Amino acid sequence: MTTAGRSLAETVELVAALAKTNAPTAEETETALDLLVRHAHQDRTALAAALLPALADRYWAGQDAGLADPAHLSVPELLAAAVLGRLDPADLSPHRPVDGRGYGQNCIHDALQRVTTARAREAALRVLTDPLPFLLATPTWDCGTLEPHDLISRLTAYGRQGTAPAPADFAQALLRVRRDPQAAGAAAALATPEGRRLADWLTTGAAATPHTRHVTDQDRGPRNWWGSERQTVRRIVLELPEHPIVQREFPAVFHPLGRPRTGTPHCWHWRGQELAHLAVLPQDRERQAVWLLPELTECALAEDRGAGEVLSRLAELGGPAGPALHLAVATALGARHAEDRLAAVDALLVLAARGELDTALLGRDLAELLSLGTVKPNRLADAARTAAATGAYATTWAALAVALPAVLTDGPARGAGELLAVAADCVEHCGAGGPLPQGLAEAAARMGPSPLPTLARPLKPPLPAPPENPPPRAPPGGATAGTAGWAGTGRARRGPCVPFCVARAGAVPSVFPRGGGDRERRGLGRCGGDEGAGLTLTLGERGA
Repeated sequence: MTTAGRSLAETVELVAALAKTNAPTAEETETALDLLVRHAHQDRTALAAALLPALADRYWAGQDAGLADPAHLSVPELLAAAVLGRLDPADLSPHRPVDGRGYGQNCIHDALQRVTTARAREAALRVLTDPLPFLLATPTWDCGTLEPHDLISRLTAYGRQGTAPAPADFAQALLRVRRDPQAAGAAAALATPEGRRLADWLTTGAAATPHTRHVTDQDRGPRNWWGSERQTVRRIVLELPEHPIVQREFPAVFHPLGRPRTGTPHCWHWRGQELAHLAVLPQDRERQAVWLLPELTECALAEDRGAGEVLSRLAELGGPAGPALHLAVATALGARHAEDRLAAVDALLVLAARGELDTALLGRDLAELLSLGTVKPNRLADAARTAAATGAYATTWAALAVALPAVLTDGPARGAGELLAVAADCVEHCGAGGPLPQGLAEAAARMGPSPLPTLARPLKPPLPAPPENPPPRAPPGGATAGTAGWAGTGRARRGPCVPFCVARAGAVPSVFPRGGGDRERRGLGRCGGDEGAGLTLTLGERGA
């Protein structure tokens, strides 16, 4: 993301477009905010003159409209209204309550929206009182990640100009900065309070998110707004402890992000901003996966839908890909609706491409979810078949080999035949071997009208045991396949997110008809690498 040097006309065009949409992307919003702040600092009068005709259809923008209520304005509109003089500074005070998009103290979507809104209100107040030259938290990459050297450069420029950082903007910058302890020295060398905080954050404040895990029979509470009860279903629950640094050192509006979250609280919120909210914590996939898990579980157990799209984008962010993210992927692979399962396959392939997929861990999660009934074998079979169709046979088999005993040990579960058929196809294509999964030999020996014995026999010959995470093979051309490898420039990749496109999209023409996979096919996943690097991710090689 580059905002420096963009013209006034580009700024006005973008702001006018965002004023007419209800679901702008994080990239669009952040670009508009920084451009408005930059041009207001350079020449607020010229910016106001250009904005006025472009926003003439907005009720708050007219010359005789009077002062607007900040609670009724979107994030870009807040700054535009400040530039036009349509806001009272007293209404933008950090002590005034900030409206979110949800209901109830436990709604994480409400908390994330309040953070975004508070930062915009803070910037609008500075436009009216003490204009900022630019924002500190504007991401480097379109996934929301901020490079440490960019933040250090901006803090240096603030120091030269004698500008005091805005508290919410700096706090958001800390949550977005890529965790690179080697940059801590340069941050400390700034010899400012913000530089020291950044150095501490890069070394100690950005520890991996711990959580506890257990199975509960307790449900999330009333399913419908009118309070009807839902059937109690056993499910896996992840619980987050308090984040002491966020609670102690960040502005009050950020505190809900660092509070402990127990169980699976249900919340009601307006939809449409879930993807944009990911950019608030782009370096903490584990925490966001814990927040997303209740929705994914409902996608598997009930009629809910749509959370898979968020998971697909979440997999592309930074930070550790730990147990919470693997459990989220495993749960979504058993979602009721096909589009959520497709998005889960997309997330699985992204993790595999980046070398972050632990197939043994994913298999164990699938086994537990199958035993609990959260994931149904036939739905998992459909998702596994889709993953294998991309050429990721070895990756798919490595996870299924660990998960299969859950549907075989107590006698074949309903849908086990479908799952075994996919597993047999994977073994046939990748030549995998090793000890048979527990219960498979008994299933293969069973006689009767069921197709299960026939489907199990291709897996029967024991070969040398494969590693838990099978190494990728190298097809012609030097790119790894199946678990997805890199080919092309040979330039070093930097950043937490991976720029890639599918080299031979024609090899998998219908694997990702919608969702994140289509983004990769069109080569739009450009987050996190050298500009113009042209790295290529190859999927679809036979035998991967």
